[in-house]
Amino acid sequence: MSGPVNEWTLTREALDRLLAWLDPDADAAARKYEQTRRALLKFFECRRCVPAEEQADRVIDRVARRVSEGVEIYAANPFLYFQGVAMKVFQEYVRKQRAPLDVPLPHPEDSARMQQRLECMEACLDELPANTRRMMVGYCTVDKASKKRARELLAEGLGMSVNSLRIRVHRVREQLERCVTICLSSPAETKPPSGH
Repeated sequence: MSGPVNEWTLTREALDRLLAWLDPDADAAARKYEQTRRALLKFFECRRCVPAEEQADRVIDRVARRVSEGVEIYAANPFLYFQGVAMKVFQEYVRKQRAPLDVPLPHPEDSARMQQRLECMEACLDELPANTRRMMVGYCTVDKASKKRARELLAEGLGMSVNSLRIRVHRVREQLERCVTICLSSPAETKPPSGH
């Protein structure tokens, strides 16, 4: 199985609906999104949830999913709803940390599949325009300690806000995921070369 049945990915449409739910004005919605994300990061960092960014994204994905499914969310302040979801995500995180550590070693087939996925990802990255590839590499390869400042500098260099950068990266990730999925489902002889 490739993942849990209830696995859900934030789409551009779902993100747009989330922003519209936060505020009808696009600029105000972007500001509220950024403030909410920063507050969620602080929430998880204070509770030593690692990586905090992953937990914050999990909360945003869950709220976005509810909004995109048309669920009526009655909250005078949307952040209070995010906070409630964050508490649930935190409780799940704590339960996972207490889970027994007798995790089985990966099966050789899993390793081969992972290698195949990495090769497909390399091939898909090679298909991106050079400036988009540089943006993705710059966004994804900074270490945790300097990540925030590095992303601010990257956004500044591209002439956009950090929030706009995050949204652009999300869209490119969706494109890459589609490319990788197609690559993995293609017969070996039709796959792009891995560069070896």
